[in-house]
Amino acid sequence: MGILPWSRILFQPQIMERKIEALLFALGRPLARAELQKMLGASQDEVENALKTLADKQGGVTLVDDGVEVELRVGAQNSALIEKIRKEEYSRDIGKAGLEALAAILYGPLPAGRRGLTRSEIDFIRGVNSSQTLRTLTLRGLVRKVPNPKDERSFLYEPTTELLAQLGVSRMQDLPDYTPVRQKLQQLEEAYRQKQVEP
Repeated sequence: MGILPWSRILFQPQIMERKIEALLFALGRPLARAELQKMLGASQDEVENALKTLADKQGGVTLVDDGVEVELRVGAQNSALIEKIRKEEYSRDIGKAGLEALAAILYGPLPAGRRGLTRSEIDFIRGVNSSQTLRTLTLRGLVRKVPNPKDERSFLYEPTTELLAQLGVSRMQDLPDYTPVRQKLQQLEEAYRQKQVEP
């Protein structure tokens, strides 16, 4: 029993480092130090010590730190490989799956106050898992992944200005049949939800 406090002292920095690494990987975006402290319930010193350990870690990814936010990025030794893979991704046709996902994001019914759809909502509209498709669209700069203000565990996928430019419009409202299609989809969604609650 007497060694437990020492165990906590010895292993807590490594545990904190792993937690920070997991958060940065799972969320896929930069995190401010204040965010990390809040998410982990940790002190400033605990976060700083863990970040120093993570920054010294050798691996396929590296910690980028601008003094305010930290982010996981591909290490310099692997940048050429990732660039090659990305070019291959960009050269591929987005295919039917990509078009379906874009249509869902552009025309899908949005809850009040939202500008994008979650992956589960896109999956529901398409009827299949969209993870790989959304990854490809994000890599190509056609959609962007932003934090969901109503649920920290999920993200919203929004159209980018690059997508609108490639479609030849300056705003989503200028898309063909935008208003009637959105209204029809809204009606279908409301009918579906009503059917779900009926006994």
